Amino acid sequence: MLIRYAMLAIACFASGVAISGGYFAFISMIGIFPKLLEKVKGARHYLFIECLLAYGAALANLIYVFKISVPVTWVGYTIICLFGGIFVGCLAGALTEVLNVIPIAARRFSVRRNFPYVIYGLAAGKLVGSVLSVVLGM
Repeated sequence: MLIRYAMLAIACFASGVAISGGYFAFISMIGIFPKLLEKVKGARHYLFIECLLAYGAALANLIYVFKISVPVTWVGYTIICLFGGIFVGCLAGALTEVLNVIPIAARRFSVRRNFPYVIYGLAAGKLVGSVLSVVLGM
C-alpha cells in the first residue's frame, strides 16, 4: 500500500510540474511580462519577476494542497484581489493582442464607433462578477 501512495505522489508531482511548466511557457510566450516591464522601465528585473511568479505559484499550490490556514483581514483580501484582477486583466489583454481578437471583432460586429462602450461593458462585467463571487462566497 505504501508503494501505491509513493507512486501516486510521484505521478501527482510530475503532473503538477508538467502543468505549471506549460503555464509558465504560455505566459512567457505571449510576452506579458516583457511588455509590462517595458512600460514601467524595469526590463533589467525580468528574471527576478519570473522567479517571483514561479515562487508565488508554488507557494499558493502548497497552501492549497496542504490546506494551510492563512489569516487575512479584509484589507489584505482586498489587496490580494486587486493584484489578482490586475494580473488576469493583463493576461487577457496580452492574449487578445497576440490573437488580434479586438480588430477582428470590431470589423465583424461593426463596433468601431462604439468601441469604448464595449470596453467599459467588459470592465463592468468583470467588476460585477468579482463582487458577486466575493459576496456569494464562490
